[in-house]
Amino acid sequence: MLASRRWRDWNPPANFQKCSEHELTKPTESVPSSILSVLSVPSLLVSETIAPQASHPQHDPAMWREPFARWLNCACVRSLRCFGGVACLHIAFCEWVAKRGGIPCNRETFERLLTELGFLVGEVSGVVLVSGLTFREDFELYK
Repeated sequence: MLASRRWRDWNPPANFQKCSEHELTKPTESVPSSILSVLSVPSLLVSETIAPQASHPQHDPAMWREPFARWLNCACVRSLRCFGGVACLHIAFCEWVAKRGGIPCNRETFERLLTELGFLVGEVSGVVLVSGLTFREDFELYK
């Protein structure tokens, strides 16, 4: 209680003592333009660096159709009452492919593989879900 009253009742002194630590420094001289021209480097526009085609190349899903079908048969269950998270399924598929020495696909290709097999993919409350598909271990746990 005493500490709170000390802060509440505090009145600063009328004039603070001047201290050499708080004096302003002199402005530095400007850097010559010859140095700045050497340091300047051309850069891409932000829209060019973040463009989806630059960061994620288009993949042909044909390369992943066979491994995707094998992964579906061993790791997933098809059930009309289930919904699986596309992000989790994609990560699991990529890890499965990488363990077998393959190259993982990007998310767009994974979603195309799902839709080619007739699965519905949609966003629900900010989460992208696939209808009728879930992990086998999750399905057997609640069976």
